[in-house]
Amino acid sequence: MAVGYPVAAADVNNKAGALVTNLWDALDQVRRFKLWLDDATHSDAYLNGIGITGSASTGDVKVLRDSFADLGGTSGLYVVAHGSFAPGGASNYFANAKQLTGTNYTG
Repeated sequence: MAVGYPVAAADVNNKAGALVTNLWDALDQVRRFKLWLDDATHSDAYLNGIGITGSASTGDVKVLRDSFADLGGTSGLYVVAHGSFAPGGASNYFANAKQLTGTNYTG
């Protein structure tokens, strides 16, 4: 085929490597943000002070904390992906986090 981007082994290899690296980096960023949220200096009062309303049990703070627990917590997607935790059944790790995506969540 002469139109569009050519496909060769190097293209497939580079794409595969880039996708894995991007996913790895994104999961690590999620884990680091979860650790940041868990730090005592980033209490609910701190989050309220910068304009994120609610608490760990209500409102936007709950959505934020629950989202990153699902993705980067001790039983979240990060540890599942790294083989440190085996979920007991099906889990939608984006159940809370999809609320943070605005119009970008489609699944």
